[in-house]
Amino acid sequence: MDAKRIAMVLAITVLLPLFVGLFADAAYQEPKYENYCNSSYNGYGSKPIPAQSVNCTYNTDPKQDKCYSDGGQPEYNYTQQGCSYFTSCNMCSKDFNTAQQMYYRNLFFILLPIGLAIVIIGIYLVVDYIGAGLMFAGLIVMFYATFRYFSDMSKVLRALVILIELLVIMWIGYKKIEERKNKINKPMSGKDRKKGKR
Repeated sequence: MDAKRIAMVLAITVLLPLFVGLFADAAYQEPKYENYCNSSYNGYGSKPIPAQSVNCTYNTDPKQDKCYSDGGQPEYNYTQQGCSYFTSCNMCSKDFNTAQQMYYRNLFFILLPIGLAIVIIGIYLVVDYIGAGLMFAGLIVMFYATFRYFSDMSKVLRALVILIELLVIMWIGYKKIEERKNKINKPMSGKDRKKGKR
């Protein structure tokens, strides 16, 4: 393979996954933390200045414990003496995490078939070096989709996805090796023999 074809393979390998990622990000935007939570809020109300110092006694509120166990952030207010007490449970962080997990999951199920389709197109494309670039690009798209969702997958799904991707890679290798072997072992036609003689 000459330098121009290698450059074409590298360009497709880099630019196509970049395009797919940027297009997916533009068409399907990732949830933003500030759309769910006010980042300037610290969970406490305004603290009054007591006339004299007071020793506060704190009792554990069962609702506060439940808020922690549910993945929420307890919110507090202050008495006139300046002692804090639990008022409500803010679930914005949990809602944001849930939306983000849903986004990564959906992105995975969108990009993985796209990456697989690019790989298959690359396998059957007549122009060999463009096909090679498409195959590499498709694999990168598949790995990118897997990487974004990998931490939120169950252990069984992780193993299954990696197995499927491994089988795809093995299938690609088999197809390309067999294709190349068939080209080498293909008998020369009459025209090819005449060209060879010349």
